[in-house]
Amino acid sequence: MDIVIVGTGNVAHCFGQLLKIHGHQVKQVISRQKAHAQELGEMLNAAYTDDLQDINMEADIYLLAVSDSAIAGLNDQLRLGKRFVAHTAGAVPLEAISRISSNTGVVYPLQSIRKETKSYPPIPVMLEASNDDVLRRLQALAQSISSSVTVTTSAQRLKYHLTAVLCNNFTNHLIAQAKAYCEKEQLDFSLLQPIIKETFDRLEKFPPEAVQTGPALRQDENTMSLHRELLAGNEYLQLVYQVMSDAIYQFHHK
Repeated sequence: MDIVIVGTGNVAHCFGQLLKIHGHQVKQVISRQKAHAQELGEMLNAAYTDDLQDINMEADIYLLAVSDSAIAGLNDQLRLGKRFVAHTAGAVPLEAISRISSNTGVVYPLQSIRKETKSYPPIPVMLEASNDDVLRRLQALAQSISSSVTVTTSAQRLKYHLTAVLCNNFTNHLIAQAKAYCEKEQLDFSLLQPIIKETFDRLEKFPPEAVQTGPALRQDENTMSLHRELLAGNEYLQLVYQVMSDAIYQFHHK
């Protein structure tokens, strides 16, 4: 298929590379920052521009791989008639691009993506479409780049986005906090790498609720009190510690 990509961030880079690898032709890249459009365009052997008025009108699908906050602006500015258009956001409803075209959809990658990545992990793709014709075309596109393609509603996709934030964003932040604490206390963070790896390796074999460990689970008040004292100088992290400990106990002893 011939594709036009609007946007040059992480998702645009990922989709662009995967589409190219799997035999699609990215015809054009569009970005408000011309240098960014040029960088991705040259990488994909595609034309590029910073002006929506110069958009190529001959593509099979137009992917709006922009930030959530930028989608409303595109809905106001971009008019593509009956051409097939899809945004890639997890928390934005399908109707947010309803003025751009009468044939709209969503192609949401349920994965943490960085454009610096050289090889991409498995990427489940979630689809939504305004009609069956759009859905069939998006399915053909998604199935060419992913082995896991699911049709969802906007409401379901938002819930998946929430769970992705819990699993990925929050977990990563907790590890970042642990690293910052190690640096402050002159501890060797690398010694925690094996337990971090083991935490995620277990989840490939067992459900998370079956492998929970730690003082909160067994309600070891003495150990938790010692931990809270260590965090006395960091009120925010102390609060996170208490909330997480309470949540673990309540979840496993409800």
